[in-house]
Amino acid sequence: MKRRELIGGALSLAAAPAFAQSGGFDWRRQDGQTITLMFNNHPWSQAMREMATEFTARTGIRARIEIFNEEQFRARLTTFMQGRSAELDVFMTLASREGPVFRKAGWYADLAPLLADPSLTAPDYDAADFAASIQGANVFERQVVAVPINQEGPLFYWRRDVFERLGIPEPRTLEDIPAAAAVIKAREPGMIPWAARGLRTAIPYAFVGFVNNLGGSVATPDGKPGMSQPGSVKAIEMYASLLKEYGPPGALNHTFTQVIELLGAGRVAMVHESSNEFANIMRFPNRANDLGVKILPPGKESGISKPAAIGWGIAISAHSRKQAAAWTFLQWATSKETQAKLVSAGVAPPRASVFKGPAFDAWTAELPIRRAWAEALVQLGREGSGVFQPPTDRIPEAREKIGDAVQQVVLGRATPAEAARMADEELAKIQ
Repeated sequence: MKRRELIGGALSLAAAPAFAQSGGFDWRRQDGQTITLMFNNHPWSQAMREMATEFTARTGIRARIEIFNEEQFRARLTTFMQGRSAELDVFMTLASREGPVFRKAGWYADLAPLLADPSLTAPDYDAADFAASIQGANVFERQVVAVPINQEGPLFYWRRDVFERLGIPEPRTLEDIPAAAAVIKAREPGMIPWAARGLRTAIPYAFVGFVNNLGGSVATPDGKPGMSQPGSVKAIEMYASLLKEYGPPGALNHTFTQVIELLGAGRVAMVHESSNEFANIMRFPNRANDLGVKILPPGKESGISKPAAIGWGIAISAHSRKQAAAWTFLQWATSKETQAKLVSAGVAPPRASVFKGPAFDAWTAELPIRRAWAEALVQLGREGSGVFQPPTDRIPEAREKIGDAVQQVVLGRATPAEAARMADEELAKIQ
C-alpha cells in the first residue's frame, strides 16, 4: 500500500466515532507513574522541561526529562534501544531521517491502537488537525510511529535595510538571489552576501529546495537517483556557486550554528536556514527590525515553489513497560492547548488550528516579522516536501552523497554535471 493511502487511513482514526464522544476521559488514570523521556536539544524540548510541572499537575505522572545535544542524544538512544532497555519510555525522533531504520529494528511502539482506544485517548485530541505533510513522515504502512511536535523547514532571511540602502529589489525568484549577491559583494565589501549550510551531511536540508524550485528532483518518477536531471544539475551549480563566490570563509564546515551566528551578528545579507532558528535569531539586537523572512522564492523558469519541510516527533519505545502513561504524555504535549503555549518559545506548531487561534494572533501581531514567519510556516505546511533523497533505508548515507556532490563543485574537483553523475552512481548502490 502506498504511503499517501496509509496516511489517510491513519488520520482517519481521528474521525472514528470514539473520537467524537465527549466527556468522561480520565487524565489521571495513570496517576503515580514515573516515565523517562530522552530529547534532542531543541527549542521544543527546552520548553517541555519548563512545562513538565503542568503535565504532572494535570495527570499525576512524573516526567523525568533528559536532554542532550544531537550527537550525544543519538548515541545514548542507540545504546538504550539496542539493549532493549525498559528504562526509556519516550524519545524524540526525526522519522523522515531514521524512521525506516528504527522501524525495521523494532524500536517504535505502534501508536495506532492507542489512538483508536477511547479509554486512552482524549475525545478532543483531533489527530486530523496535524498537517498531512508532517504527519505523513510518521506513518509506515499501518504503523503510526510518532506524533508531530513541530514543523520546520529552511526559510530565506534577508537584510531589508541592506537591500534598501543599495537599491536592490526584494528577491522574487530564485535567480534573483545570486544577482543580489553580486551587487552586495561589489558595493558593500564589509558584508558577506550569502551563507547556508556547507557541511556535507547538512547540505541536503537547505539544498533540496533549490532542486525542487529549479524544476529538478532528487529522484526520478520511477524512484531512481535524479541528480543528473537538468533542474537538479542547475541546483548543484547555483548552490555551489553561492557558497564559493559569495559565502563566508570556511563555508564547507558550516551548519546551522555558524549560519545563525553570522546572521545574528549582522555580518551576512542573505541566508537560507531553518524556521526553527527564528527565536534564536530574534534574540540578537536589531534583527527583529531589519530582517525579512519568507519561503525560498520560486524558480524563474519553472515557477515552482516547493520548500523542504520536516517535523520532529515523539515516539514511545517498544520496550517501555509504561506505554499507557507515555501515551498520556504524548497527548498532552501535542494537544492544541499545549502547542498554543509553545508558540511564544518560537516552536512552530504542526496543528493547523493553532495558527488560527487567538494566542497565535496576539503573538504575531506584536512584530511584523513574526507574522511573516507565520505566513511562511503556513506555506511550508501546505506546499512542503519531506523528500531529501531517493528511496532508501540508508538515509544518512544518501544525504551525505548528495552533500558531497555540492562540495566537489565548490572545491573545483568536478563540474556540476560530473558531480551529479557520480552522485547518482553512488546513490544507486545504496537503494
